[in-house]
Amino acid sequence: MSAARRRVLWAWSLLFTLATAAVLGGFVWGWMKSRRTAMVAAASPVSGVERVVSRFASPSEEAALEIVRQALAIRDEPKAGEFFRLGTTAAGEVVEFLKSSVAKDGDPWSFKWLGSMDADDQLIDGVMVTYPGNGIPTERLAFLVPDENGVWKVDFEGFARVSRPSWHELIQGTAQRSEVRVVVAKDAYYNGPFRDEGAWACFAMASFDTKGLLSDDEGVDILRGYCKAGSPQERAMGRILAGEQQMVRATLEIRRVEGADRRQFEITRVLSDEWVKSPEAYDKRFQ
Repeated sequence: MSAARRRVLWAWSLLFTLATAAVLGGFVWGWMKSRRTAMVAAASPVSGVERVVSRFASPSEEAALEIVRQALAIRDEPKAGEFFRLGTTAAGEVVEFLKSSVAKDGDPWSFKWLGSMDADDQLIDGVMVTYPGNGIPTERLAFLVPDENGVWKVDFEGFARVSRPSWHELIQGTAQRSEVRVVVAKDAYYNGPFRDEGAWACFAMASFDTKGLLSDDEGVDILRGYCKAGSPQERAMGRILAGEQQMVRATLEIRRVEGADRRQFEITRVLSDEWVKSPEAYDKRFQ
């Protein structure tokens, strides 16, 4: 690898490490307000999508913080569904994750209310949870969403950044396809089976959950995702990244392609413009 190429990769890694942390935290109020404005402004008349009209009032700051505190304190499986939207996760998995999080990073020491984080078709409020970690604080976003009766709960799979199959299985090659929660940005790295710039659109992807899987470096690994040019997935990614923010959260389905580098994947579905899954796949509206 040339010295120039190494400098580019180092710069990307530094940028993504800083920016991923910023996107995870949402720049607290300023970032959330600008993103929400950008998402509204980016509404495309072609897509025919309108922002969801709130049927339920958001919880107050005090109520939101209390919901998250009670959710993270759960250790009994029957109570998991009371405070978490489980998705496809079993109650036992939720309890085990909560226990392992405390064992790894300690008890949460900070809860910061972020207010509304609405995505295009979802009502979401946010709370930033900070753990002491191993000398370096660890942060997770608790996404509060209402159920059909207006009861606000923490979306577990968004909070845990669930990937199925896991990143470990995907990177080690025992799984060929996975649903992942990542931070994404526009990129222009074309190589291997994705060398044709006219056939593919390139995006950089990052996840805190790949640390140690691709290298011994403690930084954030830079992955690449590719959409077929002109596909619903490319149009969906373009919409997500159409606002002022250059890096945003998204839930994607990705798969390995024969001959690709370990860091290269095809983006086969764009499931959500957040780490909370949409009621239907986000890219469906662009078909």
